[in-house]
Amino acid sequence: MNLSVPQEYFKAGKIASKVCEEMAKKTSIGDRVFDICNKVEGMIKNLGGEPAFPCNVGINSVSAHYTAEIDDESTIRNGDVVKIDLGVHINGYIIDTAFTLSFNPDYDLMVKAAKDVLYEAISMVREGVRVGEIGKVIENGASKRGFKVISNLSGHLLQQYKIHGGVSIPNVWVANTPSLKANEVYAIEPFLTTLDGSGVVVDDARRNIYALIGRKRTGDKNLDFLVDQIWNRFKTLPFTARWLIDIFDKKEIKMLLDKLVQVKILHAYPVLVEASKKVVAQFEHTLIPTESGVIVLT
Repeated sequence: MNLSVPQEYFKAGKIASKVCEEMAKKTSIGDRVFDICNKVEGMIKNLGGEPAFPCNVGINSVSAHYTAEIDDESTIRNGDVVKIDLGVHINGYIIDTAFTLSFNPDYDLMVKAAKDVLYEAISMVREGVRVGEIGKVIENGASKRGFKVISNLSGHLLQQYKIHGGVSIPNVWVANTPSLKANEVYAIEPFLTTLDGSGVVVDDARRNIYALIGRKRTGDKNLDFLVDQIWNRFKTLPFTARWLIDIFDKKEIKMLLDKLVQVKILHAYPVLVEASKKVVAQFEHTLIPTESGVIVLT
């Protein structure tokens, strides 16, 4: 098959799959979120990739954008439902994937439903399919299994150094949406919650993932040095304070990052939580539509 897709995607996909497989086996009750994030990111590097964003660990109603703080002491407890969302890039070509582990039998069916709905969505992927039709399959699949989708989270087009490349793949039916294009790379990621949940996420006060959105000079020696370091290390990809404690101590780095957010050089991603604090499950794969079907990279 003559695919005009950079080979880096296939290599990054293999790395991401391997890391998911290992972490699904090794993660257990009592593990610190800090250690999970470091393990995931370290494994990605050891296998020849770079983290495309800080490893996200979402426990229960925390749905997205939570990574370990520098001195994070939170742990997985008995009864938790844990989402691990990770990204791998090689030369900026990004793979995005996620899975959920249930340490609570009450949610095993919901976790299974999230996975099954993802595979139902993937089975209909090919060039020309409208993304709203994928959302319809996800929404209907969740509903018939007795669950609700998170309607304001979605999958997305992936482009070099861009995790969200301008096309969203909704988890609900939407009219008049764009069509999937052959040889482009997309992530599909259903998020499910219980029927008594709100079915939407809201911003939490916490923000511990950042991305560079500008490179203007501030005139402050430390701030300008930090911006150069961020650009050299991560370009415009998301990062976290944990990744910068080799150049500033933990108090200083947090203060400098906050200043860069204030002057609009950095964007800080809010932690996203299910609006009525209900448990959320998520699965995600990265894939390439073709004329005749789909290639799943993860």
